[in-house]
Amino acid sequence: MNNRYVAIGMAVLAALVFCSCNDPGTSRESNPTDAGVDRLGTSASPAPGITLRDAAGRRVDLPKPPQRIVAIGNGPYMILHLLYMFDETRKLLVGYEDRKKSSAFLPCVDPDISAKKVLQAYPGPEQVAALRPDLVIMKGTMEDQMGRSLSLLGIRTLYLGMETPEQFLRDVDNVGIVLGNRERARKIRGFYTARLNRLEERLKGVPDNRRPRCLTVLYTSRGGKRAIQVPAASWMQTIQMQRAGGKPVWIDAVRMTDGWTVVNFEQVAAWDPDKIFVIFWHALDPKEVMASLRKDPQWGRLRAVRTGEIHAFPGDVFGWDSPEPRWILGMTWLASKIRGQRSGDFSLRDEVHAFFGTLYNMDERKIDAVIMPSLRAFTEDPHA
Repeated sequence: MNNRYVAIGMAVLAALVFCSCNDPGTSRESNPTDAGVDRLGTSASPAPGITLRDAAGRRVDLPKPPQRIVAIGNGPYMILHLLYMFDETRKLLVGYEDRKKSSAFLPCVDPDISAKKVLQAYPGPEQVAALRPDLVIMKGTMEDQMGRSLSLLGIRTLYLGMETPEQFLRDVDNVGIVLGNRERARKIRGFYTARLNRLEERLKGVPDNRRPRCLTVLYTSRGGKRAIQVPAASWMQTIQMQRAGGKPVWIDAVRMTDGWTVVNFEQVAAWDPDKIFVIFWHALDPKEVMASLRKDPQWGRLRAVRTGEIHAFPGDVFGWDSPEPRWILGMTWLASKIRGQRSGDFSLRDEVHAFFGTLYNMDERKIDAVIMPSLRAFTEDPHA
């Protein structure tokens, strides 16, 4: 597949003679660990050109603001949900890759989404090029084969990271620069940092040994076989737990991978955490599974189940545990469960309305009609 991509790029290169073999508009910094350290207001060149550093550590040069944007690659819905926090996306986005989940939320924020070109999963560079984009946005912290192939075709690319809160905020800054709306980026950044700062302030003076011992698991069931998995130490689910005030019991106890790690019930019983938070595979009914876990004799012996501290990790149309904009909802909700009364006044309904109202300009009626019913499938909060 890699050879095919390069061959296509070289053929178009020779036929059109409009680019060189160097990446157009991109160059890698000598120190890639500094990727994205540019701050809002410091990484743009004088108009009309744009210069910034993306999550892959590359300097991206755009001769003018993009007018035809395409979103593809791993987790395209994560990219799209960030882009649609900016009104400019409705006009500038011409197409996106669909990996089954991509379009579930988009009609809520773009009534004309059906007019966008939808690329089937894993398109080739020639299919992307057919949309005539002047910028392709992908998710990743390293340039991949698709990015290199698009560069051979003379198409500029921008990578978003989104895997940590800090990386996400740098991505917001870069998107604001690219879309020509730095003020909107500042408002979005302010929404997130206000909540992060509030969580940090409430944890001041709380020693590690006073934090509840908590467990986040992904629960799956396929072909009658159940599995329990814990997230990687660097993943958003673990970061959410730490920032919310919990002590993740799994980090030092199992051999971690760079993804989800399967653990057996014996290990869960050995941890016997104070609180358990269950993330669900998309095909499962959260309330049905939670009821079965509470009735299960083995699970019933766990401290968290006995004390009523096993909770379904919430979501709406999309989950709140992923590295997409909803991660802040998951983090603030976790804090309310971990810290209890010490988390301060917290209203799930108010926080959801603030999130979708501020970041997506959705009115209360639409939030109540579209978001809240999906949320109620996960939560037992009577005020949701």
